[in-house]
Amino acid sequence: MATLDTKSPGPADRQAGETRAIWRERAGAWAFYVPLAFMVVFFALPMALTVVFSFFERTMFWMEPGFTLFSYNNFFFSARLENFLVSMKYSALAVVICFVLGFPVAVFIRRSIPQVAQHRVILLFILPFMVSEIIRVFALRPVLQRNGLINSTLMDWGLIDEPITALLYTHTGVVIGEVLSFLPFIVFAGFLAMEAVPKFIFEVCDDLGVGHRRRFTDIILPLAAPGIFAGAVFIFVNGLGVALLPNILGGPGAVNAGLIATQAITALDFPLAMAVSAIMMATLMGLLYIGHRLFDLTKILTPLN
Repeated sequence: MATLDTKSPGPADRQAGETRAIWRERAGAWAFYVPLAFMVVFFALPMALTVVFSFFERTMFWMEPGFTLFSYNNFFFSARLENFLVSMKYSALAVVICFVLGFPVAVFIRRSIPQVAQHRVILLFILPFMVSEIIRVFALRPVLQRNGLINSTLMDWGLIDEPITALLYTHTGVVIGEVLSFLPFIVFAGFLAMEAVPKFIFEVCDDLGVGHRRRFTDIILPLAAPGIFAGAVFIFVNGLGVALLPNILGGPGAVNAGLIATQAITALDFPLAMAVSAIMMATLMGLLYIGHRLFDLTKILTPLN
């Protein structure tokens, strides 16, 4: 009669098991501490230094340690603050336009395209970023200028009698540039947000005869709100911080925070540039705090769990 081998593990087996347990514990620690170190070195430390340098005193070619609010006074009690607030308004307008144009595309991709092809379609929206942003922005000038493609087409069709001059070197041109530059981000963020909306919900709505408006406002929008807000913040902050768009497409009054910081660096006023950056970071943190209080942004990670 055969007997089962119930021999207990030997010392070598126990030592090997303990070694594997130690390595698993160390791997778990590395998985936590490596990203933490990355965030500290490349995010928290530069942010802290930016705030500290914003209080330094300006010298002829650099800055020296000290504590002064001159840079913040130079920002808040000058035309820079007005330009910053105006750029916030137009960045918010660009966010709204991107949402109106991009989120329905994300819903269509999520609902109507087979799942095996969805990520390939999303990839098509990422392809334009393979081209340098300078090239993409400069390519808009022949389209938007007085004798450009849009004005020529509208005049040939008889829709306008004279060229529209507000398309370029104005705030309108900057908004158009922001929409065309950042629209793929809201499509991508909307697609990820729609991962939180199960597909059977659409089938249930069809069976119950729920209209498209109520389906969107009562079901899709609340479930996808965290992802939509994250994409909106990304577009809003980039609209404030990218100096290239107002520099190429905007006029004399089209100035955002990025252009203010660039002008300060050109004038060798580094504390002012640091102060503008600190204000931008405070704006971003404030928006994220508001969004987290309203929508619980941790839900963005739910589809990835």
